[in-house]
Amino acid sequence: MLKLCYIHLLVLLLCMGCTTHAQPKEHANAESATNKQSTRPQSYEETLYELGAFPVNKLTKKYYDNGNPGQVYSMGRREDVHGWLSPYSIRTYSYLTLSEKRRYGIPKQPLSYKRYVSFLDVETYQRTEDPLLFAIIQFILKEFLYRKIKIENPEDFLKVYHAKMGLDNLVLWTLKGRGLSGPMVASLYQQYEDPLLLRYLPPIESGQTEYKVFLGKLLADKQIDAGLRFEAYTQLYCADKKTHLAGYKAFIIQSINQLSDWDDRYHMNEALLSIGDEESTKVVNQSLLNDPVAEVREAILHDLKEQDRVDEFIETIYQLSLGKGKKCSGVSMNRMMILEGETEISHDLREYLRWAQQKKNLKQETHIKIHSALEALTREKPNSPYEIYGDGDSFEENKKKRSVNEPART
Repeated sequence: MLKLCYIHLLVLLLCMGCTTHAQPKEHANAESATNKQSTRPQSYEETLYELGAFPVNKLTKKYYDNGNPGQVYSMGRREDVHGWLSPYSIRTYSYLTLSEKRRYGIPKQPLSYKRYVSFLDVETYQRTEDPLLFAIIQFILKEFLYRKIKIENPEDFLKVYHAKMGLDNLVLWTLKGRGLSGPMVASLYQQYEDPLLLRYLPPIESGQTEYKVFLGKLLADKQIDAGLRFEAYTQLYCADKKTHLAGYKAFIIQSINQLSDWDDRYHMNEALLSIGDEESTKVVNQSLLNDPVAEVREAILHDLKEQDRVDEFIETIYQLSLGKGKKCSGVSMNRMMILEGETEISHDLREYLRWAQQKKNLKQETHIKIHSALEALTREKPNSPYEIYGDGDSFEENKKKRSVNEPART
């Protein structure tokens, strides 16, 4: 009997020993699984959600796809990036319902600078060209641009420029005025000879002698487009107007009608308006009368209002109201509809003249010209040049009345 008890006790001790040794093993396995889960790399989809982006395939509200299912278009341009809408689009426009925004925590709060930069994995993108990683990098750049998040180190973003992944302009736009220095641009240009860099030339700062020399070389290089040389000359002129005024004005007058880029022509007219002498005013009047792009003329009219200028331009504006001058056309995709009998700039002329009509201390002949010009424009077409799109509530009704380049915001 005693022997049997010893046997039972021995078996019991052996079982307890097995259980005791088994528990740490199970615990270790569970701990290993937990650690594995916690160190698992975050998927690109999870990162996009963290940024505040949203997938198109989960939208429940109708959107305009321009005949391309799964893609979102706005103002004639594709809005999504590889099937995801940016955090800016999601928090700014009504792609989600209010309940959906609450459910997904939209709008998301900005992440830390360190967190954002950790996602700018350009090395991996260069190896994989993963479209979702591209979307992540693009959305982060736009977050810094639109939220005006402080940029602690421009080099964190210039690595995207160096990667040449199709985001060069967005990188430079994001850094403009926020850390992109003249010496940086000069160094990048010497490395890549990228004309885009010359669109982002910063002002000359004290002590930047080498940068000033760099700008001078750009200006002297006639192989470079005149519009880009104008960018360099503008920085030199702004740094020392007394030294560069005569040459700057002569360069503009010589180049303005040779430029194919209408935005360059506008900025040259803007510069001449700021110079403001008789010769410069004459050239601006010619642009107002003859530039082939309506946006250039409209921008000049806007600047004339901003600078409170009427008398020296009223004769040209009167001629335009009579339909004189060269024909122009608009280049923007979402211009107002032109009514029969009107020109591309009739609306802007009318707005300028109504503003000028209220001005005091104008010459008597100027008042007469304003009145005559308004009469001429009224004879063209008295109705509003704006097109009306439905009642503003029905997506389907509005869509029928809009062009394919003007999708409704819903």
